[in-house]
Amino acid sequence: MSIIKTNITRRRLLANVAAAGLAAPFINSVVRPANAQSKGVINYAGYGGSYGDALRETWFEPFEKETGIKVNLGPGASLALAKLQNGDGKTAQWDMIDLTNAEYITALHQDLLAPIPAGSVDDSQLVSGYLKSHGFSYVTYVWVMGYNKSKITDANAPQTWSEFWDTKRLPGKRALMAVQTDGDALEAALMADGVDRSKLYPIDLDRAFKSLDKLGRDDIIWTTSLQEPVQRIGSGETSLGGIYTGRAIIANRQGANIGFSLKQGIIGGVTNAITKSSANTKEALELYNFMATRGDLAAKFTARTSYGFPHKDVEKLLPKEADDIRAALPTNPDLLSSGVVVNDEWWSTNLASAVARYQEWQLG
Repeated sequence: MSIIKTNITRRRLLANVAAAGLAAPFINSVVRPANAQSKGVINYAGYGGSYGDALRETWFEPFEKETGIKVNLGPGASLALAKLQNGDGKTAQWDMIDLTNAEYITALHQDLLAPIPAGSVDDSQLVSGYLKSHGFSYVTYVWVMGYNKSKITDANAPQTWSEFWDTKRLPGKRALMAVQTDGDALEAALMADGVDRSKLYPIDLDRAFKSLDKLGRDDIIWTTSLQEPVQRIGSGETSLGGIYTGRAIIANRQGANIGFSLKQGIIGGVTNAITKSSANTKEALELYNFMATRGDLAAKFTARTSYGFPHKDVEKLLPKEADDIRAALPTNPDLLSSGVVVNDEWWSTNLASAVARYQEWQLG
């Protein structure tokens, strides 16, 4: 197998984000974890919503049953949260934090993460390169154009970002994320303006924001969590929005009627890392080892979410009932032939400046 490596008021929200230096794929109220100093507990910061449910039910509950180690899962994962764990010399509240691949690179450069000792995790069943020096790149996702099928037919749905940008052809607001942590809206803006997917990096920020100007602030609904676009599109509040395939698939299995186009999908990844000041690194490494060696659960997770997991046999182990998600897998050649793999190094280098400019643009 191969896998890609890789509302408060708007003004108050953005001001708070800027002040905190928050560059998260998800802004949410952080659930304070148990202050665990003893063995047998891991406090894990993830992204919440249906993705968090899938993590807990597919991975953490079986892990707890097998090892007796309790995993306390909360939302609010971000680079800013990783920084907070290392700022006062105290033991971290959060032991493990999900980061976009670009955030992981930044956190590594800022010395926020605990190393993974050689030989501590059996990576023999993983695709090479996904167990890193200070983290486990355990999931690959796709961000695409989503639409409410009750309002937009499949035949009339946008197939390119240029069509998504066309408010004359498809009137109404579009949902986009209020915060950037790696590629999505800026790459989409460039493709909407005619830039070939192979020539997106380095990102021409001037051109990207001119493209956003053409779409217009008045035609954008800013969303502040990864689950929010699913809710807004599913409810019909908006007909169109950028959406993660896995969350749309899960919502549809629960009765939603959300369509999405895989063309020009933006492919990125999540790396989980152990915070440098964690008191529970041994337990965290046990979780990594569990996840790296359970191909059956990797297949179950992928079947549920459509997100790629770097176990060598995951696609062979997918159950027949998962056939409906195979087209959305990040390894699908058709998706890869028209999609964009996020340039994590560019985003890590330019994250602060790109985020600041994105926030300024939203404020007008």
